[in-house]
Amino acid sequence: MALHRNWIAISLLSLLGWTISFSGQTEEMKDLYTASWPVSDQTTQVRNRALGNAFAQVLVRASGSEKVLNSSAIKSSIPNASAYMRLYTYKKLGLEEQKVYKKPLLLKVSFEPNAVTNLLKDAGQPVWNNNRPTGAYWIAVERNGDRQISADGQGGAAIAVTKQANQRGLPVMLPLMDLEDKSAVSAADVWGKFADPVARASRRYNADYTVMGRLSGDSGSWQGSWSVNFGGDSMSFTTSAPSQEQAVAKMVNRVADRLAMKLAVVLNSETQTDYLVVTGLSSIESYAKVQSLLSNLSMVSSVNAIEVKEDEVLFKLGLQSSTRYLVDALGLSKNLRPSSADSFGNSVNSTQALVYNWRD
Repeated sequence: MALHRNWIAISLLSLLGWTISFSGQTEEMKDLYTASWPVSDQTTQVRNRALGNAFAQVLVRASGSEKVLNSSAIKSSIPNASAYMRLYTYKKLGLEEQKVYKKPLLLKVSFEPNAVTNLLKDAGQPVWNNNRPTGAYWIAVERNGDRQISADGQGGAAIAVTKQANQRGLPVMLPLMDLEDKSAVSAADVWGKFADPVARASRRYNADYTVMGRLSGDSGSWQGSWSVNFGGDSMSFTTSAPSQEQAVAKMVNRVADRLAMKLAVVLNSETQTDYLVVTGLSSIESYAKVQSLLSNLSMVSSVNAIEVKEDEVLFKLGLQSSTRYLVDALGLSKNLRPSSADSFGNSVNSTQALVYNWRD
């Protein structure tokens, strides 16, 4: 089928309001407003203490920042956590989990999403929606001179990543370390933070960003060295802590803070209009991926394709924040790169449009 006919189909899909989700762009955190807190028993007194802690955890997850707990309005709401609660349950922990959580039970509490969001808005705090980038975490742990990659669900480092990521509202994946992974990457590759083999091994997981790190230590002193590739952004840092779990938690917090800095926004009551040109869209699939990516950003309230020229699309965006937050968010995409090639000219009535090139 000719390309211009494909664009006719695309325009119809856009008018009908289709939203097509693709893995590797974002993952919807269905339990974003559900938090867990370790408890020793199921008594009312213990539950009430844990309830406030769980609510504080949800507020951090929904805002993307631990600083939200410094707000006086937020502080005053925590003792009243039951007013925001929907339901709670208990989970009995396994032996490995108990080593991490230090308690035999987890209290799982669900809070009302709209009530939490309104609380954050009224307090002037940032809001990060439940579409979050997914990370692939490759960690080489050294013990007694032996180095192994932490596999999904196995060992303290892997459990610590899952635990802290859950607290911060991040979808994460740890490698399976099956035959396919072992043939693609070695512990030496991860320890040395060699990007190419880790990137190849990560393709099967279709993650939005990749974490590589090495972790070493013994009782009372653990050190981690980390490298994170967000696609259009990267960072390297170290962590140090008395325990392996704490060293890993510090790493996850740094990753969460960087993502939230780009994606969580203080929403305005009024909506502004911005224009975005995306070039390099040679297929319906590419167009749908861009539309899905834009629709899932916290600051974007509406997305409309208003003009198409060959492989370029002009989008009209409704924003509930300044353009700067949109630019920061687009900078994390592994598929979009800033460009200057704009063939639409005066199509946006002399408004300066952002221009990006799409790369599959």
